[in-house]
Amino acid sequence: MHRSTSAVRRACAVGTTVALVGLTTGLGIMSATAASAVEPTDSTQPVTSNETTAPVATETPAPTDEPSVPADEDTETPAPTATPTPDVTTKAADATVTIDGAAKVGTLLSAVVTGFDEDSSYKYVWADQDRNVLSKTATYRIDPTDVRKTITVTVTGTLPGATDTTSVTSDATAPVSQTPAFLGEDGKPTKAGADADHPLELSTAAGDAFSHTFRAQGFPEPTYKLAWFSEFDEELYSDDDEAGTPDDQLPDGITFDASTGELSGVSTDASDWTFAVTATSGTETVTQYVDLTVEAAAPLGIIVFTTDRAGAFDFNDEDTSTRTSWIIDPEGTVYTETITGDGEGGYTGNEIQGGRPTIKQGGTLVVAGGLVDRFGNEVTDDNQDSIVPTVTSDVASDVIAPDPDLDFFGFVNVTFPHASIHNLSVSAGDFTTSFAVDVQPTAVPTVPGVATPVTPVPAAAPVTPTNRGGQLAYTGSDATGALPWALGLLVAGAGLIGARTLRRRRAQR
Repeated sequence: MHRSTSAVRRACAVGTTVALVGLTTGLGIMSATAASAVEPTDSTQPVTSNETTAPVATETPAPTDEPSVPADEDTETPAPTATPTPDVTTKAADATVTIDGAAKVGTLLSAVVTGFDEDSSYKYVWADQDRNVLSKTATYRIDPTDVRKTITVTVTGTLPGATDTTSVTSDATAPVSQTPAFLGEDGKPTKAGADADHPLELSTAAGDAFSHTFRAQGFPEPTYKLAWFSEFDEELYSDDDEAGTPDDQLPDGITFDASTGELSGVSTDASDWTFAVTATSGTETVTQYVDLTVEAAAPLGIIVFTTDRAGAFDFNDEDTSTRTSWIIDPEGTVYTETITGDGEGGYTGNEIQGGRPTIKQGGTLVVAGGLVDRFGNEVTDDNQDSIVPTVTSDVASDVIAPDPDLDFFGFVNVTFPHASIHNLSVSAGDFTTSFAVDVQPTAVPTVPGVATPVTPVPAAAPVTPTNRGGQLAYTGSDATGALPWALGLLVAGAGLIGARTLRRRRAQR
């Protein structure tokens, strides 16, 4: 077969390169990287002119001053056209392209090329499984739009010793995954709730239907789970007999559907509730911390707490005495609460419907009250402060003044110089709760013609000649260091026992 001079030169050049690599490395035909190790020999340069001329017509040796190949070698060596043609197919099979980098959104992928002439320039084409071109650069950073896709890269370059280009395509990546991330209302990743110090804030009102769906992006598809807000919460909801579950952090009436990520229901417990939700894609998990505020519903009326001021600060850890308190709901119904110390710092309580606040003549009731909704939740103002009502009496001689120790809790003292049935009213805005107080006499029986003595007002209580009314206002005084265990009972009675009583009574209707 006839070969052109250019074809012969290419064949000789390739053959020379193969021979040099084989002699230098002992490894036969190598990649472009191995071949380059033998440089600076320029194996791609044309061979000498004698090798590229037509066959010699005479057997006369070439002149000795010629730098060409010796005459005997020129006559004995087969014609250059007999040099084997390089197997480009085999070499193309040795050229490879692999992708470096994880198939994950945000990862930078790089094409790793072997087997091509390292001095040649490359062309790159990154594409997805649908052959959509993603990039034509040496690297490609995976975009969120590539989630679930597989990616390949095709590199076009020149094989060692060749002039024509060859294209090699990599294997496809695994389907592109994505680290889970919670989404905001706009459907974009959000930082809200990324840590416990900055939780996602949700709110609803007692008695209202509530729903919020947690959404996260990611691949594989995220799965959701309720989690503990903190280790402290996990300990708080657990005891020696049974471990708590993250569901314990939710208010009654609110549930979490892990299959959809929806938090929904109707709660009647006004408070702040903290918990966490996780979204997991594959082996990666992200957490969103949540603060759910259940606000009180519209005010229904005023709930009142009262107890005898005498001995209110005498409770201690060793005390086993019993204290009686009264709770009056917005409709005027009275509940009698008794609390008995167990001598070890604890106490037991009992509650009955009925009874009447009772005090000895000259004694003092400490009174607290506040607006509540129909579920017994305290109603606060726009600054989240308690709405403090005013106390009045239908007996002008009753003395009403802020309690010197409990005024910062909104407690007021009512002292009764005269024995009889006294009617007290606790009012705020358009709401008033009234109840009767049985002031029992302590003076000696009345003797005809002799005035009944009146027990004097205790010196510690402010003396007022007329009933001025009393505002249950916070004054900011700080006496907490001197307040014993009984203060906790008083505050708990007003804020918790009363609310619990009203909620329970409403629920039984």
